[in-house]
Amino acid sequence: MTNYKDDKDRSAKKPRIVFIEPRGSDDNVFAKYLALPLMGPVYLATILSKKGFPVQCYNENMLGRSVTLSEMDCDILIISALTLSVQRGYKIARKFKQVYPKGKVIMGGIHASMRPAEALKFADYVFVGEGEEYIVDLVENVYLGRQKERLVYAKQKCDMDSVPTPDFSLLKNSKRMPLTPVITSRGCPFDCTFCSVTEMFGKKYRIRSTEKVIEDIKAVKTKKIFFYDDNFTALKKRSYEVLDQMRKEGINKRWTSQVRADVANDPKLVKKMADNGCYTVYVGFESPDPNTLKYYHKSQTPAIIRKSIKTFHDNGISVHGMFMLGADTDTKDTFQLTKDFCHDNDIDFAQFAILTPLPGTRTFKEFENDGRLLHKNWKFYEGLHVVFKPKNMTPYQLQQGMIETFEDFYSYSRAINDSLNAIVDISTAAFRAWYQNVQLPNFSNIGTRIMGHSILKKWIRQNQEYLDFLAKLDLKGRWSFS
Repeated sequence: MTNYKDDKDRSAKKPRIVFIEPRGSDDNVFAKYLALPLMGPVYLATILSKKGFPVQCYNENMLGRSVTLSEMDCDILIISALTLSVQRGYKIARKFKQVYPKGKVIMGGIHASMRPAEALKFADYVFVGEGEEYIVDLVENVYLGRQKERLVYAKQKCDMDSVPTPDFSLLKNSKRMPLTPVITSRGCPFDCTFCSVTEMFGKKYRIRSTEKVIEDIKAVKTKKIFFYDDNFTALKKRSYEVLDQMRKEGINKRWTSQVRADVANDPKLVKKMADNGCYTVYVGFESPDPNTLKYYHKSQTPAIIRKSIKTFHDNGISVHGMFMLGADTDTKDTFQLTKDFCHDNDIDFAQFAILTPLPGTRTFKEFENDGRLLHKNWKFYEGLHVVFKPKNMTPYQLQQGMIETFEDFYSYSRAINDSLNAIVDISTAAFRAWYQNVQLPNFSNIGTRIMGHSILKKWIRQNQEYLDFLAKLDLKGRWSFS
């Protein structure tokens, strides 16, 4: 820690700031295969750096290890955590205070914003909401002892154009990122019951101007971009503008993004996405069951989902379908329905999450009020573990259903079948490629299936204790619903 002779000397100096994004549970082996940072800490670090503060940013997933005590040596430690990583964040905060008792800890991020009283037990200060317009004043007031309120609230949502182009050089190991995150919007006009986005960022869809988006893209060093927006194509007119400007500026980056299935209602936009470098879309399909889609307030139908998959494929865009298991409308038949849907529609990549009642969502409030939460061990609130009592099956049955659905999609037999189909497709496309611009099929989804099978087996081994815990609950027969 820096020692100052008096307050005058202290006020003349800039405090050293360290941001940490903690890793989740070591049992979450899936998270280790695409380690990308939350953008909040990078934005805040960039703002402070531009104001002359010495800043360093650490993401433990990207480091592949825990942050060391020497890396935490600073005047103010700022921790930003998701629900699944917040317990690790609390542990870091306690260790920091033990070793550097004069240092101050600020906690922010979505979990701290949803449960500020909890976070205050481990931090000197907790910031609730979006911090870009407050961070400079906050760290100065904390450093100089002028910050009286321990709980600090953002009074308004920030203007997206006021957010700077992120300086990834402040983030340790950022050069290892295979693709670079870019955010062009915040908020979501939809209101799915399980999602905390609207609680944190609001239902108003706030966009970054096209000029600022292009500025951010031009700063990207990697060949690929991940548009981090919750829904990149929510405003289709704006999407057209961004894509047209990318073409006008000669930007030749491959990119991926999260979109909703309803983008397929505008096939011209999907084609423009493909023509401007989009190679994969991440789409929250959630379920092939119309009753479950209504339960989630998803505002889409199975027909729209099927149409979107075909439209993406027709334009050479791979589909990463995201499904959620465990709604009150789901039964044990849901697992087979989901498996069949994925195979019948040739989904390239799939992610099967268990419904997770995240703090701040209507699902969490409902399940907590009804006594349906099994526990509040936050490290298990990451979509892979059952943490509540389902309505039409036991917790163990839901957990096993998720595993079996993963096993079916990422099976070796499916990979072999894909390999044979790809060989035929490549042979056919190769002839066409001689005289027209045709993108040849590749084996990436086949390799992903093989790798996914291996990852799942490792996850089962590392989580056997939790599986045994759920099995014992079944034996007690305590979690049945009429």
